[in-house]
Amino acid sequence: MPKTILITGSSSGIGLAIAKQLLNEGNIIIINSNQDIDDKFLLNEFGSNQGIHFFKADISKKEDLENMKDWIKGKFEKLDCLVTNAGIIPQPCGIEDITDDNISNTINTNLKGTFYTLKILGNLIKETSDNGSIVTITSVDGIIGEPFAVIYSATKAAIISLMKSFARYYSNPVIRVNAVAPGLIDTPLTTRIGNDPSWTTNVSLIKRIGKPEEIADTVSFLLSDKASFITGQVVIVDGGFTLK
Repeated sequence: MPKTILITGSSSGIGLAIAKQLLNEGNIIIINSNQDIDDKFLLNEFGSNQGIHFFKADISKKEDLENMKDWIKGKFEKLDCLVTNAGIIPQPCGIEDITDDNISNTINTNLKGTFYTLKILGNLIKETSDNGSIVTITSVDGIIGEPFAVIYSATKAAIISLMKSFARYYSNPVIRVNAVAPGLIDTPLTTRIGNDPSWTTNVSLIKRIGKPEEIADTVSFLLSDKASFITGQVVIVDGGFTLK
């Protein structure tokens, strides 16, 4: 039976790859962005598949999340799975050059936004599904720290803590809550912040940059019944970067 799944921040990169993977598995997919998405985009990316839907919402705004919850409940009557992928890394973001505005914006979206997404949409899963599962996207930067993306790293570390807290919170009925921590992945975000993907061959055991589809495969597994005894865990998908 198809599941109804929401992926935040899913108009490009890892989120888009997750949406495509889960749609191809026969699920009903709700993609989300804080920007408008037109029918042409949906047709180009997903073809004529009728299982794809879009809702515009800024996760840093609690009222947007409440509106999205009400829309999902009214249109689909349930939400089975949630992937919290939306996040930002505004420039500059290093210890020496990050601005007060960038600190606030990063915290508001990555930390507060993820918290309210897990709370508001997670409660919808609790109300309407008997087999719920959540995956939140963190980063290896949240595990090792990154001085050139200091507050981004701090929020990604906080997301790991949020995941564990919500895994314990959603225990009756059980909603499994896990996290995926990507390493360097070939996405528009990587290009925008100025990283040359080729450098990963010097720091990863698997000497190449990761693909968004490899993160999508991991998310698909964690949401599935194959991971039915896994909750409160972080799966690192980084080509061995954190072992170097």
